[in-house]
Formats: sequence, structure tokens, C-alpha cells
Amino acid sequence: MIEQYLSPSELKRLLSALLVVALFIAIMALFGFLVVPGTRNVNQPQTATAVESPQGDTGWLDPTDYPAAARQVLPPLDPRTVMTPNPGLMARGKVLFAENCATCHGPEGRGNGPAGVGLNPQPRNFTQPTGWVNGYRIEDIYKTLREGVKGSGMVSFNYLSRKDRMALVHVVQSFGAFNHGPEDPKALDALAKLFASSGEVIPDKIPVAFAEQQLESEFTPAPPIPGTRTNPLLKEAVTDPARAAQTLAGIPRWREDDKALATAVSIGLPGNGFSPAVATYAPDQWKALQSALAGH
Repeated sequence: MIEQYLSPSELKRLLSALLVVALFIAIMALFGFLVVPGTRNVNQPQTATAVESPQGDTGWLDPTDYPAAARQVLPPLDPRTVMTPNPGLMARGKVLFAENCATCHGPEGRGNGPAGVGLNPQPRNFTQPTGWVNGYRIEDIYKTLREGVKGSGMVSFNYLSRKDRMALVHVVQSFGAFNHGPEDPKALDALAKLFASSGEVIPDKIPVAFAEQQLESEFTPAPPIPGTRTNPLLKEAVTDPARAAQTLAGIPRWREDDKALATAVSIGLPGNGFSPAVATYAPDQWKALQSALAGH
């Protein structure tokens, strides 16, 4: 029918145009099906990968509150089992590092853990050879774990057994691909003799929450200070009678030594229950305050 209105050449051009349009529509449909969903996902925020916090062997809801552990007496340690790394020792060290160290030093030992952001000095980057206070040899790292580093956030880990500390030593060394240099034979020999010559005692451990409960149950409030509501001097000097009474209870011989009273109270201001104004008191005012506090 259409041949009556179009010449063969015009019909051919029309069919070609229709074919091009159909092909274009097919390509756009394929683009919408395959490409557009992917670009949409790119703009969406990525779902954070779940990171399991180190739990220890507690099974408790709070991973930081470990169950009570009885005192242990450990026998001497065979140096051959800890002086060089082995798979079992490294596996134990990685668990200990995740539980005790990663929050400051980061999971890869780069010193970028979330808890280390506000520390000064910053936590050590174990992947770099610079800045180590005690050094990065075996005996050096063991010393740091045993004693801590004064003036920093690095505390002593002497509550861990010697074997556990050595497991951490090898893990810490494994983070650094740099040459750690030769060990000191004398220092290693002394360390080995220490392990082999005597055992060690691991003290009792109790959960933090239980310790807090015990402290609260054993707390005995100090006797109240008489006259804090009626004596003008005490009303001026004491802002929190209960806390001030507790402060006095911790000052030896304050009743006999007004200078000791003045020094101790001034150091604890303003959170010890006394007014900051007492820091300006003259010696005779301290004597008067001492007498008033004693109820004289």
C-alpha cells in the first residue's frame, strides 16, 4: 500500500531511518539496564565493614570486663619456646595485640589507633625505625613492655606473663620491614637466664565492675564537719561539706599542723570541697580555719 505513495528509493531511506531509531532505542535500553544501576550505587555511601572488637575469652556482654581469674604460679620458662617466633607464639601475640595495643597503635602497628589521637607523644609507629625510646631489638621491646615509658601513654604490661610479653615482642617486630640490626648476645642471654631460672606469680584478677562495687561497699564517709552552716568562716571556706570532710580525712595530722592543712587543701582546689578563696589566706587565717574545722 505504501508503495503507491513512495518510490523504491524513498522507501529504502525510510526503512533505514526506522532501523537506526530502533537500534538507538535498543542501545539506550541496554544502557539503562546495565550501567545506570551501577552509577546509582556509586553515589550511595558504602556500608561500613563490620569490625569485630577483641572479646577475649569472656562470653560477657562487655568485652572489656574480663571474668575473675585466680592467682597463678607459673614454672620457669624454656627460653627455646619464646626467644624466637613460632606459629603458636605469633598467633597468641596477635590476639594480645588486638586486645591491648591496637586501640592506640592501630591494627597494623602504624600508630594510628583511635585512642591514640589525643596522646602526646603519639603512639609509636612500629613500621618505621625512628623514635623508639628504648630501641626495637627483642630485649628493648621487652623492657618497654615490662616497664612502660615514663611521660607517655605507654604503661607497663607486667601483668601479662613473660611468655605473653614475648609473644607481643615478636608481633611488634614483625610490623617493621626495616633491618632491626643484630641483637645484643649478652642481653639475650640475660633474658634467657631470667626465663629459665625462676617462675613467676600472676596475681588474682577481678572484673572492673566488681572492683567498683567492692570499693563502694567498703567506703566509709568521713564524719561531718561541725558548724558549716553556722560558723561564718566555715560558710566562706567550705563549699561542699561532705567532700571537704573526706579531704580532711586524707590529710595526716591536719589538726596539729596548719601548714600541712594549707598545702594539702590548696593543691586540691577547687574540687576538694573548699572554696578557691582559701588559696589567698594568710597564715593567721589558716590557723583560724584549722581551729574552726576541728570544732574549737
